[in-house]
Amino acid sequence: MSKVNTKDRIMQAASKLFLEQGFQKTSIAAIETAAGLVPRAGAFYRHFDGKQALLVEMAKTYISETPEDFGLDRLADFGDTRAELVAIALKYEEAMIRQKPFARLIEEIRLLDFGAELQNELDADMMLGFATWISEKPAAKDLSQQQLAALLVSALGGWLFYIFKVQQDTAVDLLDRDTMLNEWATRWAAILDAE
Repeated sequence: MSKVNTKDRIMQAASKLFLEQGFQKTSIAAIETAAGLVPRAGAFYRHFDGKQALLVEMAKTYISETPEDFGLDRLADFGDTRAELVAIALKYEEAMIRQKPFARLIEEIRLLDFGAELQNELDADMMLGFATWISEKPAAKDLSQQQLAALLVSALGGWLFYIFKVQQDTAVDLLDRDTMLNEWATRWAAILDAE
């Protein structure tokens, strides 16, 4: 069997086991067995340096989002800040739906000693993409990097908080999705377009 097929089998088996048992409770031998490999025969280590390296690869493949996934390079095609915000919001919503099966695993990873470093690594390209996008808005003119980051977090934070609450099924009944999306996009477009 080819290396690509074996690597994919390892990643699929690990994904299933990590979701069922958690990262820390899953052994490499269990992953090898679930992937149809002979435990401790070395096939795992031909593809990954260890369980942490496997998790990083899985996070990049199954969980993380890239600027390309979000279409950040095509936002200017909209020619309208509000439409761009709606596109970003919808992409975040899609990402949260895709990531929902991994929610427990993501939380476990955040608590691990390398979790913050992994999160920063996964978020770096997205943050750069969003920073580039927002830096072109009139409201971002002459802002320092720290101010730009604060503006970015403020602008996206409301929508992220809302969809996080929806994912947890704790969204307030008073606030429906369409109202939230409309109000958020309209208000932040006005703020970002202000000189």
